[in-house]
Amino acid sequence: MRENKAPVILRILRRYCVVALGVLAGVTLATSSRAAEDPTNRVTPPNASVYRSIAGRDLRIFEFPPADVAGNARPAILLVQGGAWSRGSPEQLFRSARYFSEKGFVSVVLEYRLADATNSPVESFSDVCSALAFLRKNAGRLGVTPSRVALWGISSSGQLVASAATVGCDSAEGSSGNSGPDAILLVSPVVDAVSDGLFRDLMKGHGKPSSLSPTHTLTRSIAPTLIMQGDADHTTPIERSRVFCERARGLGSRCELIALEGQGHVLDRPTRDGVLDRQARFLREIWQ
Repeated sequence: MRENKAPVILRILRRYCVVALGVLAGVTLATSSRAAEDPTNRVTPPNASVYRSIAGRDLRIFEFPPADVAGNARPAILLVQGGAWSRGSPEQLFRSARYFSEKGFVSVVLEYRLADATNSPVESFSDVCSALAFLRKNAGRLGVTPSRVALWGISSSGQLVASAATVGCDSAEGSSGNSGPDAILLVSPVVDAVSDGLFRDLMKGHGKPSSLSPTHTLTRSIAPTLIMQGDADHTTPIERSRVFCERARGLGSRCELIALEGQGHVLDRPTRDGVLDRQARFLREIWQ
């Protein structure tokens, strides 16, 4: 009598499905715990505009106008997501952008070219500068004060943001006079990019790492800067941020470093919310 193998096969398939789902759940949880922003709290943006068309691709900014749309032009915050220069998406920062818009800022999230087989942080940096120029050029439509545009960066994007201030973006726009940001908001940033092995690898064939390392290109006074970072951060050690701030202050800049006690590179949710609140207060302090 031949054995009916169908129930056996079904049991094996069920077992593999359970294992696969368990592995997938573990990967998802691990990824979420490492994410610089919580991708599970996404907010649909009200509008998107193409700020640059390059290499056959349209790059967008996602606009979050202030909750109170009446009144004069407002300061703007341009947010740049982290992700080791090669990962991540603008949606990771939609929740943060919505928070800032509710505080009265024009919030804009940037889409930029990530490092891959063709692109490097050089291209990412170029896109950040292009988005800054777009915001100032379209300040009237967006309701933005063109001399009050803050750049916001976390982890790897902290390098892009800070470099826009130290290297500049090749024009005289903005209060800094080098078309960089008018204020800088950094979270767990890469400010000494030369000491970052991944950054050095991504820059091979594209330029010297020191040419886009904020600490190494800090040669003049820069826009007011707020850095918030865990004192237990082993990925981008807080000591590097201390050195950056000390040099900036030595050049006459305002640079504040707030150590977050017991926090590592990835901040927990309550701490992240506190960071957003402190950043909003910092901008109100300098632009009151």
